[in-house]
Amino acid sequence: MKKAELQQMRSIESGQLILFLQQLNLLLEAGVALERSFRSIGRDANSKIFAAFATKVAEELEKGSTLPEILDHEERFFNTFDKTLIKSCWRTGRLSEGFSQLYDHHKKRLDLSEQMKGVFIYPCILTISAFASFIILFTVVVPRFEVMAIQNKVELSGISNLVFYLSGFLTQHGLALGIFILIISLLLLSPLGKNLRQRLLLGMPVLGLIIKSSEVGKWCRGLALLLRHDIPIQEALYLSADLYSFNEMKKLGRVLAAQVEQGGNLTTAMAETGLFPDAAIQLSRTGGETGKYDIMLDKAADFLSADNSRKVKSLMAFVEPVVILFAGTVIALIIFALISVTMSLNASFM
Repeated sequence: MKKAELQQMRSIESGQLILFLQQLNLLLEAGVALERSFRSIGRDANSKIFAAFATKVAEELEKGSTLPEILDHEERFFNTFDKTLIKSCWRTGRLSEGFSQLYDHHKKRLDLSEQMKGVFIYPCILTISAFASFIILFTVVVPRFEVMAIQNKVELSGISNLVFYLSGFLTQHGLALGIFILIISLLLLSPLGKNLRQRLLLGMPVLGLIIKSSEVGKWCRGLALLLRHDIPIQEALYLSADLYSFNEMKKLGRVLAAQVEQGGNLTTAMAETGLFPDAAIQLSRTGGETGKYDIMLDKAADFLSADNSRKVKSLMAFVEPVVILFAGTVIALIIFALISVTMSLNASFM
């Protein structure tokens, strides 16, 4: 199966994966044997794909295979990060704890993803609705008034001339402009435009900072989880770098991992990437001094999450009135222009 297909499947089934991990953790905490836990999920799971997977795992366990051996051949649901954590928990006999923390890890990632979608969706809906109203007004309503004004040789005000000019431009070139915007949008959304799209998002004021902060939070939480389960720091850093959704940040994450692998200090390497806020760096430094990197990195992730929530609320509170004010101003100018034409027409008939 191709990498892109695997990523798409993981994205589609992320909610089901979280439910699967939660059910497995509850069964293991209750003392149910591993094989019986998978067998139970196989019978009760709502998702046919997860039911089949759980049943297959139960059958392999009955044959004598270990869970790490089975997951080595599984690519649809568990990535390398998940498998490494599960293998470590298997070795140390902390499998129930591992699945509990893996559930928490994926749940927080999904919550973060939903939060980021909300940042984009609401402003987009407002903007699209506003522009749809503009297009209808400029291409349907305004031209009728322009025809009446020309037929009756009405002297137009400056605002009326501007509104009629924009109406004429959209009427003549609107289709070509729409096709151009559509092509650019499709290119940006395609795999070919992925790097450009990511650079544009990261470079946006305020929104870019929110995205970077959320990505760094994922990295901190993932690294903390791996270190808590005794994964060597060099391996943990490379695995955590792959948690980034943006290619540029992944590269920086791998550079950081390489620096530490070559004997560099983690906190110094974090500072040199330019990705981490000062608070996260200070918490990492404290973790290094106390030997509690996992605890401090978790605190850094919590700090970034709280800070992000505040920034998102501020952004939403700013965007909504700005879009409404812009739309209201444009519509007010159109109405003013049309009223001006109407009054001139009435005056000409008197």
